[in-house]
Amino acid sequence: MPFLEWKSHLAKELAQLLSHSEITDSMVLADFTSPPKQEMGHLAFPCFRIGKILGKPAGKLAQELSQKTFPTGVTASAAGPYLNFKLSPNPLFENTLHTLFAQNEKYGSDKSGQGQRILFEYCSPNIAKRLGFQHIRSTLIGNVLANVHRHLGFDVVRINFIGDWGTQFARLVAAFELWGNRDLLSTSNLQPSMDHLLQIYVRFHKELETRPELLDLASQCLQKMERAEPEVMDLWKKIRDISTIAMTQTLKRMNVEFDVTEGESTYISRIEGVLKQVKENTPARISEGAWIVEVPEVTTPALIQKKDGTTLYLTRDIAGAMDRYQRFTFDKSYYIVSEQQRLHFQQLFGILKLMGFDWASRCEHLSFGTVLFGSEKMSTREGRVILLDKLLDEAKELALAECTAKNPQLENKEEIAEMVGVGAVIFGELSTHRGRDMEFDWKSILSFEGETGPYVQYSAVRCRSLMEKATEKGALDTASPEVSSYNFSSEEEALILLLSKYRATLHSIVQDNEPYHLTHYLIDLAKAFNRFYYQHPVLQATDNQARQIRLQLVKATHLVLENGLHLLGISCPEKM
Repeated sequence: MPFLEWKSHLAKELAQLLSHSEITDSMVLADFTSPPKQEMGHLAFPCFRIGKILGKPAGKLAQELSQKTFPTGVTASAAGPYLNFKLSPNPLFENTLHTLFAQNEKYGSDKSGQGQRILFEYCSPNIAKRLGFQHIRSTLIGNVLANVHRHLGFDVVRINFIGDWGTQFARLVAAFELWGNRDLLSTSNLQPSMDHLLQIYVRFHKELETRPELLDLASQCLQKMERAEPEVMDLWKKIRDISTIAMTQTLKRMNVEFDVTEGESTYISRIEGVLKQVKENTPARISEGAWIVEVPEVTTPALIQKKDGTTLYLTRDIAGAMDRYQRFTFDKSYYIVSEQQRLHFQQLFGILKLMGFDWASRCEHLSFGTVLFGSEKMSTREGRVILLDKLLDEAKELALAECTAKNPQLENKEEIAEMVGVGAVIFGELSTHRGRDMEFDWKSILSFEGETGPYVQYSAVRCRSLMEKATEKGALDTASPEVSSYNFSSEEEALILLLSKYRATLHSIVQDNEPYHLTHYLIDLAKAFNRFYYQHPVLQATDNQARQIRLQLVKATHLVLENGLHLLGISCPEKM
């Protein structure tokens, strides 16, 4: 059986052996860990917590349990306070590869999430600006989490909640009234249109430093928008259409998709009613002419309506959350937004709870650290922004140069370079724990060696090449190899164990909402495969049993590497 099933089965066996009302299968399962070295075993059970319940020293309990009888093929040994388990690689090989080849691209999937609807809001840029590098982490984290949840049977709804209203857009409208050129706005000429909008937006904020009266002009523009004046709404729609098309094209390059794309403007018609509900059901009050709500355990009061009567992003988020629960009746709603917005979500969820919505506890802010490029944070207002398309283009060019140097005769170089370059960016961004800050570094992410996307892609390509050569030579038997008498090497055993752990890895991603587990797993798998590849002949193996078993391992590794890359949103070329 694959690793997750074996682990669950062993937890049940151990709980039954211990025979205590406080010791459950789930408790044992939660305590399992991995031994520091493979030769010590495949699974370790620390006896501290159980020993305390039973009133026995952990070391003594581990020794006693090591003498017990466990299922066939499982051996147990004590190492201090730890009980180590080792599974015979022969049945693990048979069961894992049988499941893997039966499921193919669905390997690792299950129905554990069936009946649970999960909402993911991610990306969520402001319109009138081309996607910047600062949008990349929310976009990629959300995409992976949505992919993995769907793979495990959850009913997933992907939402892109774009900023098409409010103060920032009002400032752009004001800038357009001063310096805009309608002739430059066209859905058939996206790049110049978006460049023009960025140029006047940056100019507005530079001029604002010496002309504070521009804020009054922006406020007037926001009021015109909320009154739905035809001229300003016509401009709003044109900019929104151009921005949405440009955004979709960029996201497509990273295999990012959404089930729902909607803007803050969706809720403008409902805002008055939502504000009424907030004011009636929370301790909302007027402060200096504006409406605020003091949320318990949040030090800063939440501003829900400005003194000029206009609304804020928070107000529209309240309306959005209420609407989403009505539409989707979600079991969980995740907002994947940077750590800097923690206060905003504390206020949002706090207000929803004050309003009496019990489902507010199902809403969660999944924060992430800052991405630095050359040790600087991005800022659209100041013009200090790296456009995502330009970054992906540069990644493609660097990948093209690298691929050409390694394989001058490579066909379809442009297409392959796009996969490798964009894949390198995606993998690099997801190779750090979600909560940590990270610095973007070209040299490290594009390397064909080390813990990078190209290294994993290259390993998958090597597997494919081996299988193609085996097919050409007729070296691959149609029947499954006999393995009961085979003596697996440590490199083969390590590869089998990792292949069996794929579904367990996907479950850990769901449990922790941490995409890093997948990039880390794929690196470990690629490294294990390459150690196996360099230590053991595959096509050149003189013993047919060894050759067939190794070819099966190559085939399985290729399938899992490609499946894992697909969940990350990375395409894998056939050649590199």
